[in-house]
Amino acid sequence: MVELVFQKTLKNAISCSGIGLHSGVKVSMTLHPAAVNAGIVFRRTDIVGGQAEIAADWRNVVPSQLCTAISNRDGVGIQTIEHLMAAFAGLGIDNALVEINGPEVPIMDGSAAPFVFLIECAGTVEQSEPRRAIVIRKPITVTDDGKSATLSPAPGFTIDLAIDFANTV
Repeated sequence: MVELVFQKTLKNAISCSGIGLHSGVKVSMTLHPAAVNAGIVFRRTDIVGGQAEIAADWRNVVPSQLCTAISNRDGVGIQTIEHLMAAFAGLGIDNALVEINGPEVPIMDGSAAPFVFLIECAGTVEQSEPRRAIVIRKPITVTDDGKSATLSPAPGFTIDLAIDFANTV
């Protein structure tokens, strides 16, 4: 039997500020609760008009160096989102609005820990709708240049991995 897991959002808004690692720009950011099925959405408060929102969706990922960047169809983007997104994922946050007044999430200490702290301080709340999930029905393997990753059906969430480097270090 599959246990239903419900969507979560923040209980309260919470803010921080810091410097963007790649841009060097000081930014202020506020994490807000969001409605069921809203997903994670970034809103650039330094951009005027309706084109200021960028959904954190795989279809919005754009090429970048040394960071994860997303952009909407109007070319408005946000970069270095990976640590904040890791904090959302790790704490099971499905829906949040991230208001930010610059092009890049602040680097903080270079990890997800400060964002985890912020989210824990804001608190979380379970929402009324079940969390959306991908169900793996058959093994899927992707291979590229001698490297591979496989997803296989399982009764729950498990990870089994092996890394084999030629270097003795």
